[in-house]
Amino acid sequence: MSKYETPDYDVVLKEEDFEIRKYVDFYIVEYENLNNEESNSAFGTLFKYISSDNKANEKISMTVPVIQEETEEKKKMAFVVPEKYREQIPEPNNPNLKVKKFDEGLFGAIHYSGFSNKSKESKMKKKLEEWIQEKGYQKQSNYMLASYNAPFTPPMFRKNEIWVRISKA
Repeated sequence: MSKYETPDYDVVLKEEDFEIRKYVDFYIVEYENLNNEESNSAFGTLFKYISSDNKANEKISMTVPVIQEETEEKKKMAFVVPEKYREQIPEPNNPNLKVKKFDEGLFGAIHYSGFSNKSKESKMKKKLEEWIQEKGYQKQSNYMLASYNAPFTPPMFRKNEIWVRISKA
């Protein structure tokens, strides 16, 4: 059990490291900067936001996972807003941060441990895509990397996932 809050979901199907989940909607604060395609400063900017760099000057509890999405143009990184702020989310001071609703829906997910890297992520995306197709679903979004770890977590204790929004084929 994690000491950090996570978004709520129900497991629809589980097989080995794969799951189909039904998430309820939740809010994120997303870093998006067209001038910084690699999102080098994304985590630092999000960390400043939760450390009180917001219009309410409020320190916000850390949540997991940190969600990264890669589009054709850029990378995005997002922090899950704690449930207690659902009705009044502190507005970011940084113009590269936006509050967005992460809509409820079905997601395919694959879990893996260790450090994540491009090669491992690519392999996991391929496995997930094959599995969701085999189960009669089709991909409806970009893949997302969900990271659950503090920076100094030893590799054997690290938890990573690849998510993708899906629908019945």
